[in-house]
Amino acid sequence: MQMTPLDIGNKTFSKGIRGYLCGEVEKFLETVSQEFEAAYTENFELREKTKGLEAEISHYRQIETTLQQTLVLAQQTAEEVKKTAQHEAALMLREAELEKLSKVSETQLILEDIKEEIQGLSRKRDLLRTQLRSFLLAHLDLEKLQERNDDIA
Repeated sequence: MQMTPLDIGNKTFSKGIRGYLCGEVEKFLETVSQEFEAAYTENFELREKTKGLEAEISHYRQIETTLQQTLVLAQQTAEEVKKTAQHEAALMLREAELEKLSKVSETQLILEDIKEEIQGLSRKRDLLRTQLRSFLLAHLDLEKLQERNDDIA
């Protein structure tokens, strides 16, 4: 059984023939009762304070757990974002490479068309030169014939 300050204060002793002096015993019991009451009150307050502190510790542990989970989640998210960014960068590089190859192929086709056109124009130029030379030679021959005919006549 747990003793309280009231138990000490209300305690009575049987009196015997050669017993203690009642005044001293009662004064001692009163002092013990007061000391015990102070210790009992302090103990009660400390228990209440301990309960409050344990509740706070529990709360802070929950916060710590939540923060740890949040940190882990943030790290995972950062890794996922990093991987996604790397994947997107790789895709962009691949697309750029494909576009470059496409443009190079297109440019080569245009270059081939231009070369063919240049060859065609060169053939036309050569043909026109030949025709012009033939035309001029034919005119010179006509001019010479005309001069001979004028000399004869």
